[in-house]
Amino acid sequence: MQGTRLHSSLPCATQAKTVRTQNIKFNLNGNAARLGSSKAVLAGTKLIASGQTRRLNIQRVVAATASPTAPGVTASASVDENNVLDTVIVGAGVSGLTTAMALKAEHKGEIGSFLVTESRDRVGGNVTTVSDNNGYLWEEGPNSFQPNDSVLKAAVDAGVADQLALGDPTAPRFVFWEGRLRPTPSGLDAFTFDLMSIIGKLRAGLGALGIKPAMPEHEETVEKFVRRNLGDEVFFRLIEPFCSGVYAGDPTKLSMKAAFGKVYDLEKKGGSIIGGVLKLMQEKKNNPGPPRDARLPPKPAGQTVGSFMKGLKTLPDAMAAKVEGSIRTSWTLKSIEKDGELYCLQYDTPDGPKQVRTKTVALTVPSYVAAELLRPASSVAADSLSAIDYPPVAAVTLSYPESALRPDRLDAQGHLNGFGQLHPRTQGIVTLGTIYSSSLFPNRVPAGEVLLLAYIGGALNRGIKDQSDDEIVAQVDKDLRKMLIRDDAPKPRKVGLRVWEKAIPQFNVGHTDAVEGAQAALVKAGWDGVMLGGNYVCGVALGKCMEFGYEYANNVAAKVKAAK
Repeated sequence: MQGTRLHSSLPCATQAKTVRTQNIKFNLNGNAARLGSSKAVLAGTKLIASGQTRRLNIQRVVAATASPTAPGVTASASVDENNVLDTVIVGAGVSGLTTAMALKAEHKGEIGSFLVTESRDRVGGNVTTVSDNNGYLWEEGPNSFQPNDSVLKAAVDAGVADQLALGDPTAPRFVFWEGRLRPTPSGLDAFTFDLMSIIGKLRAGLGALGIKPAMPEHEETVEKFVRRNLGDEVFFRLIEPFCSGVYAGDPTKLSMKAAFGKVYDLEKKGGSIIGGVLKLMQEKKNNPGPPRDARLPPKPAGQTVGSFMKGLKTLPDAMAAKVEGSIRTSWTLKSIEKDGELYCLQYDTPDGPKQVRTKTVALTVPSYVAAELLRPASSVAADSLSAIDYPPVAAVTLSYPESALRPDRLDAQGHLNGFGQLHPRTQGIVTLGTIYSSSLFPNRVPAGEVLLLAYIGGALNRGIKDQSDDEIVAQVDKDLRKMLIRDDAPKPRKVGLRVWEKAIPQFNVGHTDAVEGAQAALVKAGWDGVMLGGNYVCGVALGKCMEFGYEYANNVAAKVKAAK
C-alpha cells in the first residue's frame, strides 16, 4: 500500500516549498493484456498494474514491493546527475523506457544528457513475467500486445525482434452467452456466427451504414454510442464484455471519445461508421504517408497477439539495456520545485537524499502520483489528475490437467484452441475474462496441462481487494466449471495470484478534457517544462504506450530545444 510521509529535501531555491507527497512505489505505466481482435470487435482483456511478482507461495501481493533488478540494468556513472540535465523521465515502465530509448537513438544532437528514475528496484513498470523450476511461465501484469509497427519497432530498436512469439491468427475468441461459449465474428463468418440474432445483425449493419439516430452534441458514453449506432445486441453481447476486458470498466461511464477514439472519429468524420471507414481509406490513398521501416519484420497475417519466447519482460529489459547508464532504480521522487528556468527534483535514494536539476521533466507515473507531485504548482492540475479512477483487479493464473477440459472445448488433436473468452455481466459470471495462456505461446506450462489467466474485479466489483486468495481462486474455478472445465475435474494448481488495488485508469466521460486541462494548468502556472505522459494519457494497451513513447521523445526534444 502507498504510504504518506513528509519528504526530506535538499535546498533548491529560496522559495522552495515543502509538501506532503505520496511515497511513490509504483509506475503504473501503460501496459495491457489483450484478448482477441479489434477487427472482430473483441480486443479483450487488458490489465494495468504494478508491484512485486508473486511467486509460487501464493502469498498475497498488493502492489507494495518490487522484484529483482533486471540483469545488466544498474546505475552506472555514464550520466552525472549532479550536472544540469536536459530532461528527467520519471518512471521506467514501457512508456518511459520507449521514450528514453528513442531519445538516445533518434535525438542525440538535441538531447545532451537525461536520466530515467524509477522508485522500484527494477525496470519494466507493470510488465511482470514470472517463471519457476516446474516448467511454468506466466504474466501477472499485461499478458500480450497487438504486434503493430510501434511494438515491432521497439523490438527491433531493443535488439529482440528475433525473440518475438506470435499467436495463431486463426485461433477463435469466445464470449459466454446463454450457457455456452460462442465464437466472435471474424472475416467471412460475420453473418453466420450465432452470438447474435438475425435481427441484431441487421440492426448493426443498418446502423453502421448510417440508418440510426443522429450524433448528439454532448460527449457520449460507450453504452449510448454503441446502442445508438449498432443496437442493443452488439452492446450487451460484444461491447459490454469487451469494456470489462479492456478497462475492467463500466460502459455506462466510459467515454467513447476517450476510450475508443478511432471508432468515435469514424462517425464524427464520416457521418456513420461505414462512412468513416470509406473516408479513412480515401485519405490513406491520397496521403499514403512515409514508407514502412524496412527493418521491421513482416506484418502478421491476420489479427493476432504477441509476446516473447521468455515472456513480456524481454522487451523492457532489452530497452533498459540500451540506456542503462541513464537509469536510476530505487529512486523515489518526493517533490518537484521550480528554480528559475530549471526544475529541482528531490529524491530518496539508497544513498540518501539527492537533488537533480533539469530543464524539463517527462512524467510517466500514474495520474494520482503525478497529482501529488504537481499540487504545489497547480491545484487545478492536481485535482483533475487525482480524480481519475483506478479500480482494483486481480490476475489469477491456474493450471489444470488437459483431461479437466470439457470435450467440446478440444480441437481435433485434443488440445484447447483459442485466444480466450470474455464474460458479459448479465450471464452470471463474476470473472471478467480468461486468457488461454498455454494455447497462445509456447513454453508456458508442463506437458499435459493447460495454463489459464483469469481477471476478476474492476469498476463493478471493487470488493475483490478485500477477498482472500482462497476466495478469489474458488470464484475463478467456480466460473470456469460453468464454461470450460468439467464439473468432476480436480482442483486447479494455483500458479500465481496478484491483486492490484489501483489497476486500470478509467477513461470516463470528461477524461480527455481533464488531462488536457491539467497540462494547460501547468503551462498557465509557468511549469510548461513539465509534461504529462503514461497510460492515462495515451491509452492502456502496450502498443499505445510504445507509440506514445516515440512521440513523447519528439515532444521532449522540442521542449529541450526551446529551453536552450
